[in-house]
Amino acid sequence: MAKRQCCGLSSSSAKLMVMDLYREHIPLDIVINIFSRLPAESVCCIRCVCKAMLDTVDNCSFVTLHTRSLVNATNGVTHVPQLMFCTLSCNPPGHLAALHSLKYDGGNTLTKGKHAVSVFTSKDYDLSRYTVDFVFCNLFCLRNIRDNKCGHCFLVNPLMGEVLRLPTGNVHGTNFRFRDWYGMGIDSSTGTYKIVRVSKFCKENVAGEFLVAQVFELGTSSWREIPSVPPCQLNTTRCVSAYGDMHWLFIKVSEKICQIVSFDFKKEEFYSAPHPGFQGWNHSHLVANLHLITLRGSLATVDSSSSTGVTMNIEIWVLKDYDKKEWTRDYTINIEMTGLHPNFRSIDIICGEWEHGIFFKNMRRCSTFFFLDLNCVSMKIATFGGEDICRIYSYTKSLISLKDYGNILEAETGSGSLKSFGQLIEGEAEGFSLSKEHMLLRRSFI
Repeated sequence: MAKRQCCGLSSSSAKLMVMDLYREHIPLDIVINIFSRLPAESVCCIRCVCKAMLDTVDNCSFVTLHTRSLVNATNGVTHVPQLMFCTLSCNPPGHLAALHSLKYDGGNTLTKGKHAVSVFTSKDYDLSRYTVDFVFCNLFCLRNIRDNKCGHCFLVNPLMGEVLRLPTGNVHGTNFRFRDWYGMGIDSSTGTYKIVRVSKFCKENVAGEFLVAQVFELGTSSWREIPSVPPCQLNTTRCVSAYGDMHWLFIKVSEKICQIVSFDFKKEEFYSAPHPGFQGWNHSHLVANLHLITLRGSLATVDSSSSTGVTMNIEIWVLKDYDKKEWTRDYTINIEMTGLHPNFRSIDIICGEWEHGIFFKNMRRCSTFFFLDLNCVSMKIATFGGEDICRIYSYTKSLISLKDYGNILEAETGSGSLKSFGQLIEGEAEGFSLSKEHMLLRRSFI
């Protein structure tokens, strides 16, 4: 068996560990508990040890247990945040979106990884345009932003080449839906994966706009409306999944409001809390430079426009205790100390996590990224991508497979091959197709 290195645990080391556990006659439930605390890469190595271990870690109940451990920031599960590069075409028809895994060398170089999914349309008249609404572990939600009636939305697992279409349909009692916001998490009491959808709409013969919230459980076939609605509209550019729940950063300058709106998937309720670093609005805070991210498994806020006199800082607040809602200010970084002060001050940016810190993307230059190393407080510039709208997303490797929750579109092995799976996506005239070129590239067509 070929030796594979995964986070310091090779397949041969995994085999020795399993043999030791059997020799010690450790009960299976304890073994499973130990495996659930390992990174996904190490669990994948364990799959290669023997059929018994393969059956154990591929079981849906174990996958759920591992995911619950992964999203719980307090249990010490080791995971390294990964990077996924996403390009969204400005000029459909044709290419709509592409996801490519990335590797960052810690310097000025970003290179493509082995995972890739491209989304195309086969219709000359199709002007669909997709965006990423959320990331949950290694699942990416692609939403058609030009569809304000049916809500076409897909879950994509680029690591396994899987695509799952979510149910569509209009909100009951409405005649027009303006837009949707999506989020995903896990019900900690049942281990059920859930997706929440918030729709802004108008009712017939009723003035004004309204919000309606619905929940979809993976493995079921329809949405169900819930009584709880968010106190405001949501924001897809400032949202993150943490602790198994979904969180959005809401900012309204006219009313001097900056708060975090969260959805509890166990209680199926929205709640809001003030931004921890805001004691009051002032001119030094730039809306475009306020961010919501995960940092080492915890929810965190980043303010890259904080000022103290003439000094420009990056402030990072971390939610240390999710139950008690206790925040601490872990970092106040003088941007001048990074050596990029002139370049960094004038840009509009988005933000995310990488292995040793956080990264920023220059919105004015599509291919420019800033990587801040929190260990040594240094920042470096890397470029990647072309002229299309592009962004880097942080994600965490998990064992979740969409094949356990519906009829998916899975890449066919082989170079240049193309196999139609359109019949699995009901209601799509052209269907989806996926191919896996040279065992690496996966493409999908709508």
